[in-house]
Amino acid sequence: MRTATLILSLMATPVLADCPTIKNMSAGIRLTDMDGGAETYRTQSDLFVKGDYKDDVGTGSEFLLLKGIYVVESFDLDYGKRVLGSRVTHAYPLKPAEAPVPASGGRWDTEVMTLDGADVINQRESYIFGPLTQITIGGCSYDMHTIFAIYHDEDGYEEKLHYLPELGFAYLAETKSKDHSAETYTYVRIETLP
Repeated sequence: MRTATLILSLMATPVLADCPTIKNMSAGIRLTDMDGGAETYRTQSDLFVKGDYKDDVGTGSEFLLLKGIYVVESFDLDYGKRVLGSRVTHAYPLKPAEAPVPASGGRWDTEVMTLDGADVINQRESYIFGPLTQITIGGCSYDMHTIFAIYHDEDGYEEKLHYLPELGFAYLAETKSKDHSAETYTYVRIETLP
């Protein structure tokens, strides 16, 4: 009888999810949202993470993130291909290794030089780091810092990022602009790419 009870108990225990770790970043990690869109992240080097977002038809963007957080290059994507002339680059006034990683209660205010086509734009940005909490995506729990990114020269445009220190990248959780309500992105699955 005890054997039968033990077997039934084990069968009722949920199977632990095969949750991605930092070791999977070279192959890539995919997050899938409620609408079928997906963000993918891969380690490019010690200081850079390459990412992309694609909806279900391959429209979206590709980006390079300094320390997995700060956009240094982006392209629009159409059917999974880079759109000609859509490259935008951002330069920060420090060496890449000096860019801050989130610390509870921290903040980084910086000037950014942006090259968008033939236009050079100088802008101010602020990154406000929230406390370390936890988030669960598709059965996988990770430590997480919320980052509020404020783009002062873009008429109050803000982003809320979720930074996962165990994986080394931040993903977009919400956008908000002055005249529009917030748009939230909810991810329901996280997996290692084959």
